[in-house]
Amino acid sequence: MNSIGWIVLVLAAIVGAIIGAFVFAAAGTVVLLLLIAYVADKLTRGDDNRGDY
Repeated sequence: MNSIGWIVLVLAAIVGAIIGAFVFAAAGTVVLLLLIAYVADKLTRGDDNRGDY
C-alpha cells in the first residue's frame, strides 16, 4: 500500500474513533439523565409539600 493509502487508513481510523467516542458519551449522558430523573421522581413521589422547596 502506498503512502496515500496509509494516510487515508489512519485518518479513517481516527475519525471512526472520534465518532465512536461521541456516540459512547451521548449514550452515557442519556443514561445519566434518565437515572437522575428516576431518582428525582422517587424522592418527590407521595410528597404532600412538593412545591414548598
